[in-house]
Amino acid sequence: MNKVNAVMVGGLFDENGISAFARPVLFGTAGDAMRDALPDAVEACFFAHDDREPAVAGAQDIALDAANRFASLAALPESEHVLVLAAPFALAEEDALFHLAETHLNTGYGVSVLSAEQQGFDAEGQPLPRDSRCYAAMFTWDMLKKALASGADTLDGLVAAAVAAGAQKGIAITNKIYVICDGTAAFMAQVEMMQRVNYGLIKKGVQIFDLTSTYIAPDADIAPGATILPGCHIRPGCKVGAGAVIGPNTILEKKAEIGAGTTVNNSQVYESTVGSNTTVGPFAYIRPQSVVGDGCRIGDFVELKKSTIGNGTKVSHLTYIGDATVGERVNFGCGTVVVNYDGYHKYRTEIGDDCFIGCNTNLVSPVKLGDRAFTAAGTTVTKDVPAGALSVARSRQTNLEGWNDRRRAAHEKDEK
Repeated sequence: MNKVNAVMVGGLFDENGISAFARPVLFGTAGDAMRDALPDAVEACFFAHDDREPAVAGAQDIALDAANRFASLAALPESEHVLVLAAPFALAEEDALFHLAETHLNTGYGVSVLSAEQQGFDAEGQPLPRDSRCYAAMFTWDMLKKALASGADTLDGLVAAAVAAGAQKGIAITNKIYVICDGTAAFMAQVEMMQRVNYGLIKKGVQIFDLTSTYIAPDADIAPGATILPGCHIRPGCKVGAGAVIGPNTILEKKAEIGAGTTVNNSQVYESTVGSNTTVGPFAYIRPQSVVGDGCRIGDFVELKKSTIGNGTKVSHLTYIGDATVGERVNFGCGTVVVNYDGYHKYRTEIGDDCFIGCNTNLVSPVKLGDRAFTAAGTTVTKDVPAGALSVARSRQTNLEGWNDRRRAAHEKDEK
């Protein structure tokens, strides 16, 4: 039996039939935000809902009672304590739910509630909340069962029933609770979450130029000394090293990792790793499963897909590299294309160390270039190139003396 379980009680819809727990907030839903805000003491999370609203990842489903949504709690497995969340909300203080759990578990109260602000104390020294509505409460298992027997159909009603059954009530106070009930409330909750995340990073030593246009997931790992410029989206699971400069207008997604001292300017990086002291962008696109080494240059209008780029390699502009393994200190000229797809299958290209890839080279996969290979500008490579060799695959130039002068003269004569 778990010591502490948590349950989110669904069944909250606006006039358009949109679920409160499904409302978008930052990079997830309101339900995701509530799951992530649960205190460490919670061992299992449940979501009471029906087929009108989607499940919350990481939460176990229990059926919603359409007549009384809190009656659904009777289906919970037994635990010593239950944290009940009546609605999704954002908190001005990140640790408010932790404080609620601590208050409840350390005092032995039968029920404890989270309330926004306070206006004084009662005769017994308990805080008097400014807002009497309750959105989060923690019960002992026995008190929850007694409260459910009352038939109460609100969390406030359950708390009152527990007190009537003999429970001593504890109160944990927080600054502000932003309840998510509609689109406007979801936006305000998102703003509050952004401010909390961004201010926390600034306090830690991250430089953020514009708090209102910088969107960072709460679990993103941004090292002290990093700089985040305006217009950036840094999504869940991403990592940014010390001294890195991200932005402006950059997206890091699907656990992208950026090394120390690296700059990513007006670019997008998805599920890939970029090493230290590398420059990316502007307008580069690094697609999933790519690895870029240290001291590299991934320049403007460069696209990488499922490729490994060795240390010190320069891909300065207008190049596509897909399904390739590239060695160290390779130089790519403008307009290089790794031709990895024949319409049915993808093929790999291997490029050794210290190679020079001339402008407008096509590397038709599968193909291998040995160390120090050189491709002449305009070459289409269809066969392996040995180490240290020059590959030239283009028509030989022919100059026709006076050809264009004769052509111009003929056209000028026709115009007369």
